Amino acid sequence: MTDSRDPIPTAPLRSLGPRPWWRRNRMDDTHRTLVVELLYERSRIGAPSTRNFVVLSLLSSAISAMGLLLDSAPAVIGAMLLGPFITPLLAMAGALIQGWGRRLADAALMVAFGIVLSVSSAAMIGLLFARNLDRAVLPSLLLSLTRPGLLDLGIAFAAGIAAGYATMRTEAAGALSGVAVSVTVEPPLAAIGLFLAAGRGDLIDQAALALVTNFGALVLGATGSLAWWGFADRSTRGTARQAGLGLAAWIVLVAAVAVPLAIYSRGVIRNTSLEQQVVVVVEEWDPSVRVVSIDASTDGRTATVELDVTGPRRPEPAWRLAEMLSERHGGTVSVTLRFTLAQEDRARSSG
Repeated sequence: MTDSRDPIPTAPLRSLGPRPWWRRNRMDDTHRTLVVELLYERSRIGAPSTRNFVVLSLLSSAISAMGLLLDSAPAVIGAMLLGPFITPLLAMAGALIQGWGRRLADAALMVAFGIVLSVSSAAMIGLLFARNLDRAVLPSLLLSLTRPGLLDLGIAFAAGIAAGYATMRTEAAGALSGVAVSVTVEPPLAAIGLFLAAGRGDLIDQAALALVTNFGALVLGATGSLAWWGFADRSTRGTARQAGLGLAAWIVLVAAVAVPLAIYSRGVIRNTSLEQQVVVVVEEWDPSVRVVSIDASTDGRTATVELDVTGPRRPEPAWRLAEMLSERHGGTVSVTLRFTLAQEDRARSSG
């Protein structure tokens, strides 16, 4: 007979149910071997998968470039799905965790090789179809790549976490295609190639910033994700100093990118707000005209507005628009107005 004072046997908490998804895991040797082979056998120039990487880099960038010129979101999304960069970027993240200098160099070299291929492919499309790109009439998808911001960095960081999780969990492997779409790696490469072919160095800088933002934040997010969900392993790690220095250097890189992004994002928000004000004021200034394009910028006190409008008759004087904008904006506004007469003339022969 059992004494009621005897302690009641208890089981470990983990036996009451499956391990919570947010808890850190430890990979078994078999799973680790599969992940390492998946990442590093496909992230080395000269490996059997190199041919696929070359073909997909060229095709995805060409499709992306044509999609950007056509302002076709489906074409650009298709190019993202074809893009082969996710594997070497994940390999870089794993190498940073483990301090694998040689594997990190191999993966980085693969990424650099892909960048050269992708930019070259897009530049060929640009030479064929878009030698002259006017910023005032850039397709909206292409124009968006010249305006990177902190939200782009946040998206890439979250996508990196998702990519690391999908790599560690076989049941979530299908999510990698979604990661490829959410992080715009191919479009900035295609944009750089198009701007290079058109000789638009002023736009290349912003597209390159968008590219570095996506690459850096994705690898940083994947690094934390892989480490949390079990990729880190002391028995196969290089020196702790190598791992620490590599990860610290990458964090500094992403932080350095975040600073100009924050400054640029603030400017974009101000300029966008000003453009919205211009649209409203133009309707009050002359209801007969229609706005074709707006390029507005402000430092908070002074503003510059370049405006293309069209209408059936000559619009009201530009100085009146400048005065109205100045009252609404609260500072000095300089306006450059271009007007196109919208006139239709029809005739029919008597015969």
